[in-house]
Amino acid sequence: MKVLLTSILCQSGLMTHVHDLLQYLRRHSIPAAAAFRKSDYATPEEAAALKERLAGVEIWEYGEDEELLEIAEAAQCDLLHAHSYLTFNAACAASRRLGIPFIITLHSVYLWGLAYAEPLVQAERIIAVGPAQARFVGPWRKKMVIIPNGIDLDVFRPGTDEEGGEGDEITVLWYGRVNGRLSRGLRSLDEAAPKLPSFVQVKAVGQADIQLKNIPQVGWVEDPVRELQASHIAFAHGRSLREAMACGSIGMLLGHGYGGMVTRERLKALDYAVDALPQYHLPRATPEVLLRDVLNVVNSGKLAELRAKARSIAEEFFDLEDMGRRTLDVYAAALS
Repeated sequence: MKVLLTSILCQSGLMTHVHDLLQYLRRHSIPAAAAFRKSDYATPEEAAALKERLAGVEIWEYGEDEELLEIAEAAQCDLLHAHSYLTFNAACAASRRLGIPFIITLHSVYLWGLAYAEPLVQAERIIAVGPAQARFVGPWRKKMVIIPNGIDLDVFRPGTDEEGGEGDEITVLWYGRVNGRLSRGLRSLDEAAPKLPSFVQVKAVGQADIQLKNIPQVGWVEDPVRELQASHIAFAHGRSLREAMACGSIGMLLGHGYGGMVTRERLKALDYAVDALPQYHLPRATPEVLLRDVLNVVNSGKLAELRAKARSIAEEFFDLEDMGRRTLDVYAAALS
């Protein structure tokens, strides 16, 4: 079995997912290649860096949809797995022409059934990374499975910094890449920051389309592991939250809405989603609530215990190995 993954080159969780899945397949000796549709979502320099991270992977690029058929033939693939919706139609057409199975992964929230009915009909299987992404699949839900994003727990792991205690400096981190309605939780955290004790330092790592007044902000970093390891509490959502918790940072679910501290019980109540998208109807974050929750953690006397618990939750629910195994199950079903 050889798999051809299709996507675009971009600085986002989508690209990280594709990268990690390709690495998983290589580790398990499953031939895989990637075909990227040319787009403006990454500068030439960013695109080059993204491809460099995939050293050893067979990479193709194409401009017109028709070119993907030629790539799939040249790659001699047995299965197409489309990730970016910008590649759905081309992968669907190539699948039909070559008579090979075609899988879709839905990474974002969209009216899929209206915009991409033909690919949804053609796809042997459909994967959604969460319940919100699966919401508008329509009558093709019967061939859909939800497989949340997994992260590499060998890369994202706790560091060796001091745990932080009474009187020691404690780092609260906002981490992510958001815009529009997803950035409103960050606004509330920015308002809460000046009211925290002086030994609690708040920092933002990543990108948002708002101007912060009180929180120092570092732009997007290619390797955020050290920043995450040094943080005691992390406000984030989606893949960013998973990465932070895997590094031993106490996870606080924040985006459009606010889900509070991530616990096993709360994960179950949220159907194991760690997104704070509008579709989940989480309560709106207020500076007062965020301030209260940070102080509760800081003053709990259980900082080390809670950090260890964050890592154990990541090991149980966020492991790339689990995502990879479940994806292979989908491949096997599509090829059977």
